[in-house]
Amino acid sequence: MSKVSSSIPLMRVFFDTEFTELGIDPRLISIGLVAEDGERTFYAELSDTYEDRQCSDFVRKAVLPHLEGGVARIPMNRLTLRLGKWLESLDAPVKLVTDSLSWDWPWIQEIFQQEETWPANVDGKPEILDRSPAFDLAVEKAFTTGLRRHHSLDDAKANRLAWLATQP
Repeated sequence: MSKVSSSIPLMRVFFDTEFTELGIDPRLISIGLVAEDGERTFYAELSDTYEDRQCSDFVRKAVLPHLEGGVARIPMNRLTLRLGKWLESLDAPVKLVTDSLSWDWPWIQEIFQQEETWPANVDGKPEILDRSPAFDLAVEKAFTTGLRRHHSLDDAKANRLAWLATQP
């Protein structure tokens, strides 16, 4: 993993994932990322990592209905290539930002697990969002704007908006 250091300003990229269960053998369903500027986004759904029957009841009710299908559905090996190229296209040192080190960060590690696939501009340590009451309130407010809860890209966007709202 890369340890990014540069005089170019760091860019935060907020990300979220959806997966089959909170159990011992979860499988990645989707990933969404939004750059700090809010203009650049990435979204993908996995076509080869899970089957609907492997999903918990909660995931079948709250996550699967939000999946977009079509061009968003790609196999894991293509996700590794596309996401790596997207991150490198940001032309800045990137700090990935998550609200869940335990559940979301391992998927980034899995996506880029093969040697030489970690994007050179991405720091190997994530930034963890401070889930304060003010942050959680700002996340809830973000969902009132039409974002879909439990859609990985919209969850990443909500976290970005909450982070912006709670900055000093």
